[in-house]
Amino acid sequence: MIDTHCHLLAGVDDGPRTDAESLRLARRLVEDGVTTVVCTPHFSAQFPTPCVVALDRHARLRRELDALGVELETIVAAEVSVPAALETPADRLRRRAIGGRFLLVELVRETSALSALTVCARLFDFGLVPIIAHPERCRAVQADLTLLDEARREGAWVQVVAPSLAGSWGGGVWKTSWALVESGRADLLGSDAHRATASNPQLAAVAALVEERCGPARREELTETAPRRLLDSQ
Repeated sequence: MIDTHCHLLAGVDDGPRTDAESLRLARRLVEDGVTTVVCTPHFSAQFPTPCVVALDRHARLRRELDALGVELETIVAAEVSVPAALETPADRLRRRAIGGRFLLVELVRETSALSALTVCARLFDFGLVPIIAHPERCRAVQADLTLLDEARREGAWVQVVAPSLAGSWGGGVWKTSWALVESGRADLLGSDAHRATASNPQLAAVAALVEERCGPARREELTETAPRRLLDSQ
């Protein structure tokens, strides 16, 4: 599997606090069947992670993974808040995009429908492609499942995350996340893993649930085919 949303880097946001914790999470992801991880540290008012810091933490992690023979490909990007995506100059956003092109933007519970659509339009104007992260947590999407349909027709991607499908964020989020998956409105499934705990990451278990409810082709599309298409089109 390819994990397109993971807080793997140490000491930059609310993910692992230390390099040792980061390494434990990397091992757990490999055990879960993950072969490639897109590291997506937050870029927001709360966590204004500088690119140079993210790259430094990634280099440190890569040295550890290579030295220990942990077979995990890693890529550095970011998870950008809506306010940051609306206010940050294009060149700074591009440095945080996957391949300089695909930008992961985080919707939260309070994100308005207008803000969600405006951020997509701004990124398209910059030649960037939005990847909308966990829209199932957004009340505007919960109220209108078709909210992002036009943005998807223009090229945006929609990404649900494993904790939502597992019910970790409550019934409303759970219901919306499965509706996005089952209606074909979700393009990617990410772990959104922050720590290596007994129940985290949940990607393999949730992928199995997707296969049970939607069939193996849908699971493969969300966790392998579409993520590979995304990375190959950088």
